[in-house]
Amino acid sequence: MLCHYCEQEKEGLPFRCNYCGNFFCSEHRLPENHSCPRVGGPKQPGYATVPSVDRAFRGNSAKDQSRLPTVRSSRSRFRLSYAGVFSATEQKHMLIAVALVSLVGLSMINFGIGVPPIVILVLVSGFVVSFVGHELAHKFTAQRNGMWAEFRTNLYGIMMTVISIVPFFFKFLAPGQVNIVGNGNKATMGMVAFVGPGFNTGLGWICLVIAHIPGLGLSWLGFLAEFNGIMALWNLLPFGTFDGTKIFEWDKIRWGFLIGASVALLVLVFVPWP
Repeated sequence: MLCHYCEQEKEGLPFRCNYCGNFFCSEHRLPENHSCPRVGGPKQPGYATVPSVDRAFRGNSAKDQSRLPTVRSSRSRFRLSYAGVFSATEQKHMLIAVALVSLVGLSMINFGIGVPPIVILVLVSGFVVSFVGHELAHKFTAQRNGMWAEFRTNLYGIMMTVISIVPFFFKFLAPGQVNIVGNGNKATMGMVAFVGPGFNTGLGWICLVIAHIPGLGLSWLGFLAEFNGIMALWNLLPFGTFDGTKIFEWDKIRWGFLIGASVALLVLVFVPWP
């Protein structure tokens, strides 16, 4: 795995900082070596808040005040930097994936029906939300369970996604995946896998229902429902590194419910409603 600071993959076990929770190589495992943003907080040993000067010493000379006990300031002596939601490397991989997935989404729109530019803009934004929401669901669920998690693209996924940009071709919406490092039992890893396609299935059904509300004129939301249905179904395949493998091993009933909901979503996208 990559060091969160130098972003290089080095041999040896990753070290997790007790303060910021990120993983580092042996060279940058100490807080001062990775500019830990949490150093100086309540967990940092030897640090204490500087108390206000006692009233008895106010107005006294500097010589008298120098006899006050020395207390180390809670201000960090290291450069403060905040990792944010994505690391620099993860941002690059996520931007590449978002661009490719957006192009695949655009290839699914039937421009022959005269889709207005504002609708196209909204749909592209919806494609981005669908993809990023899927990956963030994995990432945050894994982090909540004490594991390191970051998104990375892979060559095979990028190639298949690029091919999917061609209209009337099968759609492959997995240019990468969230890499997870840490100890998690079958139930934990199953839930981490479940939340991604679960997000897409839920969002797809919401878009489908809104698209068929009479009088709103939002039938174009069916494109977004189709996009989420395909994304969910792909990830629910129970083999390889797909989410479906972990979900199927964890709970076959939950896997069956989710894949049934995604299949029903796609069927209703193409079947005319009364």
